[in-house]
Amino acid sequence: MKILICGDSFASDWQVRYPDKQGWPNLLAEQHDVVNLAQAGCSEYKILLQLTSADLTSFDCVIVSHTSPYRIPVKTHPVHARDPLHNASDLIYTDIKEHSRTNKRLLPLVEYFEQYFDNDYAEFVHRLMVKEICSRVNEHNVLHITHIGNPEFTSFETVFNAHRGLMNHYTDEGNRIVCEKINARLAQR
Repeated sequence: MKILICGDSFASDWQVRYPDKQGWPNLLAEQHDVVNLAQAGCSEYKILLQLTSADLTSFDCVIVSHTSPYRIPVKTHPVHARDPLHNASDLIYTDIKEHSRTNKRLLPLVEYFEQYFDNDYAEFVHRLMVKEICSRVNEHNVLHITHIGNPEFTSFETVFNAHRGLMNHYTDEGNRIVCEKINARLAQR
């Protein structure tokens, strides 16, 4: 089966940083022809851009790993621009807060997140992005997944909570479980 994967760090290819380890997308690629466009740290907007950059008709299945609504899209990340795994990352509060301890240029971004960021607006825009993604893939064989909870999609939140680790945020066992569950879903299609 030829599969396209779009999403954030839960679905990206972490082997660019850890070539000797395997996440669930790498395990899936051992059994299928996988093209992985997912990017660590990206927003739902960039997931939409991943989808629009591909010819969806050339895939048997599209897997969309949805992300958090609380990410701010940026063209160039102020910290991770040269990081092979996170170079397409968007602004994430916890990440910016952590790096602001050693990089004072980030303090205005921390202030923005803490004093001005509008969660309701972010959640509204996120819902619009998800709706647009769903409409773009509507005519295709698609598996929508999430790792942080969304009752509309196949959720791996319980696996994530029980098996947090390095690769795609899972332990080896967690990645194996996610891969097996995705393969089971694919077999039902």
